[in-house]
Amino acid sequence: MFKKLRRYFSILKVFIRYNLFSLLYREIQNNYVSNKKITCSVDREAQKNARKLRLAFEDLGVTFIKFGQIMSKRPDLIPFSYVQELSQLQNKVGSISFEEMTASFEGFNCDCQTKDVCDISSGSTTSFISQFDEFNKKPIASASIAQVYEAVLNGQKVAVKIARPNLIDLINVDLSIINDLKPLLVRMGGFGSNFDIDSFLDEFKELLNKEVDLRNEARNIMRFGEIFRSSKDIHIPNVHEALCTESVLVMDYMEGVLVKDLDDKNQKLRSKYAHIISSSYLEQVYVHGFYHADPHSGNILLREDGIAFIDFGEVGIIDSELKRNMLNLFYGIYKKNVDIAFEAFLKIANINKDDIDVHKFKVDLDSLISLQNFALGERQNDSYANLALKYDLALPSDFSTLERSLVLVEGVCLELDPKFNLIEDAKTLISMVMMKRYSPINAAEYFLLEGDRYLEIFKNLPQGINDVIETIRGYRFEKLEEKTKEIKHDKIIDSLSKYVFLSIILVSSAYLATQQDTNLANLGIVGFVVALFLFGVLFLKHQ
Repeated sequence: MFKKLRRYFSILKVFIRYNLFSLLYREIQNNYVSNKKITCSVDREAQKNARKLRLAFEDLGVTFIKFGQIMSKRPDLIPFSYVQELSQLQNKVGSISFEEMTASFEGFNCDCQTKDVCDISSGSTTSFISQFDEFNKKPIASASIAQVYEAVLNGQKVAVKIARPNLIDLINVDLSIINDLKPLLVRMGGFGSNFDIDSFLDEFKELLNKEVDLRNEARNIMRFGEIFRSSKDIHIPNVHEALCTESVLVMDYMEGVLVKDLDDKNQKLRSKYAHIISSSYLEQVYVHGFYHADPHSGNILLREDGIAFIDFGEVGIIDSELKRNMLNLFYGIYKKNVDIAFEAFLKIANINKDDIDVHKFKVDLDSLISLQNFALGERQNDSYANLALKYDLALPSDFSTLERSLVLVEGVCLELDPKFNLIEDAKTLISMVMMKRYSPINAAEYFLLEGDRYLEIFKNLPQGINDVIETIRGYRFEKLEEKTKEIKHDKIIDSLSKYVFLSIILVSSAYLATQQDTNLANLGIVGFVVALFLFGVLFLKHQ
């Protein structure tokens, strides 16, 4: 409780410092899709507000930094100015001394001779350091979740990533506070009306839990290593599993040059790097459905023998259905077929044609297709989010995360080659995957995998058919009984009406038979006799 109160006080001070409460009284979400290059006062004001929110999140530390980063990956939900600003959130924070990191070495054996007087932290540190030939205690990188050190293991240079101590306590307090502040954060962040804050927070908590456990990153690295094992151009660091714990990750040190530091003016070489990056990324997404979710220029190293990916804390996974719909969308764009792209987009957004203006949507989609195929050195992949924002569509979070990643990859490739167009690299992959999708081998494999399910269906088919027949038969009997009752009811009504009619004739005839007029008397007698006769016939008929 005291920790939470102290943290509330810290957050309140930051909110006041950046005047964030003023955002509660402003209309942030505009009713139009803002042009990125517009200079009107509304957009300048929105950019200023977004910058204040970014700076406040940076001051508040790891939980709020991560919260802002995940917000920046939802351009379908928040205005572009906020996406642009929050995507600049930096994990780089001031480093702490190696001695302060000792709490992260739990799990290594203590070297002390006398266990009763052993300093556990000191012993753990000694045990940890002793695993390496050399260990530089000065970090080469410092982020909100972990610090990275250089070391030498068995004569090989390695990178050691160590999680900051006591992260879980701070994160749990912050998550509790964020949950309390939901209405304020929704308003300050300019989220649209289609935003589900609870689902968003669940996704955020899951992301944080994965990132603070470095074993998840180790598994991600090993999975990527398996994917690109046979590739000569893509390099993934090896993980030294024996030294990895929840708080420690040891992997090969990857040498290379950052994109921004590449001095080579050879455009052919730069274009080659752009092609390798985009092709490998498209393969991750559309072939394996498992991709690096934070592929900014700082996480891609350029080498003489290709490229290397680093920092695998954030990964994306897309299921087979979304992968198929995404591929169909790209196929429609590649073929410049609005109808194919339209149907795929509807499935991705999970909406019906009746929910949107189809004609206007297709016109906008046609413009997107034109942009994708004939781009003039400009970003293209944030167009999907702009389209969703314009028509107030909530795209799946997996799709939004993927789109954000594609935007980052596209930015890196454009930095290398101003004429880069992602769709050109996608054409070959799309054709290959589409052919593979409908190949006889793939079809046979599918039926083998699904064989047991189909066999179970066929086994239960006779019983199912019998159940249907019995249901139909019961339905028919039920309907027949209802019809019989209706007929009986109608017969009773008909008989009663006949009896009433004959009774009227009988009474009328008896009255006429008593009259003085001979003709009327004779008519009454005849009517009375006929009525009695018909009564008798009717009575015998119903026996």
